[in-house]
Amino acid sequence: MNKYRDILRGLRLLSSIAAVLLMQGLISAPAYAQARIASLNLCMDQILLQWVAPERIVSVTWLSGEEHYRRAPLPEHVYLNRAQAEELLPLKPDLILTGQYGAQRASQRLDQLGLHVVRIPDAYNLAQLQQQLASLQQTLGALPELHQQRSKLQSLLDQAPEAAAGNPGALILSANNITYGDGMLEHELLTRAGFNNLAAQQGIQQLGRVSLEQVIALQPQLLVFYGSDQDFAIAHLAERHPVLRNYIDTGSVYRLPQELGFCPALAAVEVLQQLMEKRKEIVGQP
Repeated sequence: MNKYRDILRGLRLLSSIAAVLLMQGLISAPAYAQARIASLNLCMDQILLQWVAPERIVSVTWLSGEEHYRRAPLPEHVYLNRAQAEELLPLKPDLILTGQYGAQRASQRLDQLGLHVVRIPDAYNLAQLQQQLASLQQTLGALPELHQQRSKLQSLLDQAPEAAAGNPGALILSANNITYGDGMLEHELLTRAGFNNLAAQQGIQQLGRVSLEQVIALQPQLLVFYGSDQDFAIAHLAERHPVLRNYIDTGSVYRLPQELGFCPALAAVEVLQQLMEKRKEIVGQP
C-alpha cells in the first residue's frame, strides 16, 4: 500500500509541476496533438496546410482551393467550406480555428452547439504578429515550424539596425501606385530592416497613392514592389516606365510576397531577413 501511495503522490507532484509550467508558458498544451482541425479563415488554412500533419486537417475554406492563394498542397480528403456552420457539423472537428473578425456568425453558432472554436488574433503590426504566433502555439502545441518561426522573428528583431536619418530610403509601390505609410506592417518591416520609409516621411498614414513623378523625385535607394508581375497585370504598368525600369535592371528592387498581405505569419520572417540582407548590399556591409 505504501508503494502505491508513493506512486500516487509522485504522479500528483508531476501533474502540479506540469500545470505550473503550462501557466508560465514554459511548455505547450498537447491537448490537440491528435485533434481533427478545421479552419474558417484563409490564413489559418495556410498555416494548417504548411505546419500541421495532413491527416489532422478535416476542412479549410474554399479560398485555399484557388491557385491564387494556395501556397501548400491541398490533401484530397480535406473538405472546402464556405464558412457555414452546418458544413462543419458532420465532420465532427475537435478544434475550429477562425480569425479575429471573420466568419463571426458561423463561429458563434458552432460555439452554441458546443464545438471548440478558437479565435486567433489578426496581425497588422509586428507586436500583433508575435501575439498571433504565441496564440497559435498555445492552441496547436509544439509544432517545429511554428516554434522556429517565433524564435527566428525574435532573433531578427534583436539584431535589427537602429533607426537613423542616414539609413537608405525605400518606397513601396503596389498596383495602381498605392504605397504603404506609417501604421502598416509593411512600414514596420522596412524600418526594422534599417530603411527609412519615404512614404511615411511624406506624411502618408497607412495607405496612400504616389505618382510616378513623386517616385522619381523621392529618389528611393530601394523600390519595393508588392507581388509578382502576374499579380499586377495592367494595374502595374508603372514598372515599364524607363526610370523604374532602371531600378529593376540594377537590382535596386525587392518584391514583397503576396501572402504577406493575407497571412504575415508565414511570410514576415523571410521578408524581414531578406530586407536586412538588401540593406547590407546597399550600404556596402559584408
